[in-house]
Amino acid sequence: METATALTEGDGQPEKCNRRFRRETFHQVLACLIANSSVLGPAMGVGYSAVALGPLGSPKSEMSVTDDQLSWFASVTAITTPIGCILSGLAMQRSRRFGIMTTSFVSLVGWLVIYFSPGFGCVLTGRAICGVAVGLASAPSTIYAAEVAGSKLRGIVVTWTSVSIATGVLIVYMLGFFCKENWRLVALLCGMFAACSLVLTFLMMPESPTFLKASGRSKAAEDSLRRLNGVRKDKKTPEHLLEELLKSNANVDDAARPVSRIGSIFRAENLKPFFVMVGYFFFQQFSGTFVIIYYAVDFAREAGIQMDGKLMAIFIGLTRVLGTLCVSWVSMRYGRRIPSVGSGAGMTLFMGILSVYSWASSNGFEIPDRGVIPAISILMYILMSTMGFLVLPFAMIGEVYPARFKDILSGLTTCLAYVFSFIALKVYPEMLKSIDKHGVFIFYTAFSLAGTIFVAALLPETKGKTLREIEESYKNNKKTSTVNGKTKTIDCSDENGDKDLQLKIITSKDQRLNNSMDQV
Repeated sequence: METATALTEGDGQPEKCNRRFRRETFHQVLACLIANSSVLGPAMGVGYSAVALGPLGSPKSEMSVTDDQLSWFASVTAITTPIGCILSGLAMQRSRRFGIMTTSFVSLVGWLVIYFSPGFGCVLTGRAICGVAVGLASAPSTIYAAEVAGSKLRGIVVTWTSVSIATGVLIVYMLGFFCKENWRLVALLCGMFAACSLVLTFLMMPESPTFLKASGRSKAAEDSLRRLNGVRKDKKTPEHLLEELLKSNANVDDAARPVSRIGSIFRAENLKPFFVMVGYFFFQQFSGTFVIIYYAVDFAREAGIQMDGKLMAIFIGLTRVLGTLCVSWVSMRYGRRIPSVGSGAGMTLFMGILSVYSWASSNGFEIPDRGVIPAISILMYILMSTMGFLVLPFAMIGEVYPARFKDILSGLTTCLAYVFSFIALKVYPEMLKSIDKHGVFIFYTAFSLAGTIFVAALLPETKGKTLREIEESYKNNKKTSTVNGKTKTIDCSDENGDKDLQLKIITSKDQRLNNSMDQV
């Protein structure tokens, strides 16, 4: 035993551990970056209406387009996005990699249809296809990142989908600025981003080991895990990776059992996180987060901001990118629940300030601020929402659902999220007419407050937990048994309940230790 101890406690061991950690991190980060590159093309479709509405509606436009047609051009993506969410779940059942490649392919098709369109009907068709791509992009990259990254890295990479969405919107704004009135060229350049992502995914991105294990392909799962951790072909699989496969076994082996997925999906460990996430998305949409992004120029004007609306929209886009970059660090340090509560509280505060300002302005009070107060309020609202409500729900769908039902539940959740989004976007103009702008702002303040209470009461904390531990937290982990006429409560949590799995790990360790001792 002394010899074995000396072998594991050599002077160079810490340095080897550091090199191993850096190697693992590099390959996992690279895979997650490639996965999230598939989000850029669809995200550009979100901001494309702001770039193309002006040129299409211009008297100099090559097409004759009515105001009603322009409104359909802006909103059709919200109608077709839920279709993409449903298709996303089906595509991920085949594989996570296939789901990501499908996202890029559909996005590329949409942009090419817009670029080559001879009339407005084809343009609208291309926009509808881009909306499907937005739905397809809403889940696969987040789920893939949650499955391939280690627990220490996962808190960062699961937020990258939102970073990619914000970046894509900002890129299309920049393309629109440089390309001026040429909406076709902007569409072609957006399509190039989708094409590059498709090629990178096909050539460089390994499949999720968790998915492969769930599909019964244990050898392929081990090979993928080795690749994601930078293990050379001439080296044996390290012990900690074998343990990771064994631990994932408890989380994914249920997929191989001949039990009805339809019946099993109604278990508590599936329904509880489903209703929590649907509720989170409900308050996300009806607190005004997406309305400000889609109606940035009009919203700025209604709020009383005196600067140019398009310039304010750019500031909103930059603030969103800044927030999505910061939320990775915040989520890594403080988890998911605390930032969500803080985000909701900040949204309530700044939307409340905007409500009071708007009410005062509507009732004849003159505030000599030159529109600074509403500008700061909107920007701070966007920043606070990005630190939680706007980003974390999409990040958490890759964490809270069991592996066996993750494809179905994540697709259904994001589908409902975009249904909420479509309703919120559609009713906004009518709300302005019926309850005036300060009434709309008060409405968003109330829903921000209600959403804050909701996440404070029901949202789970996933920081530092394995996917298996998160799943177990939603189960009824206590059973009763009768011994000698006495009823006892037995804790069946993952720590104590997975005896067979722990025995396998210990046996594997003992066998390898004996082999190393024999060699010595």
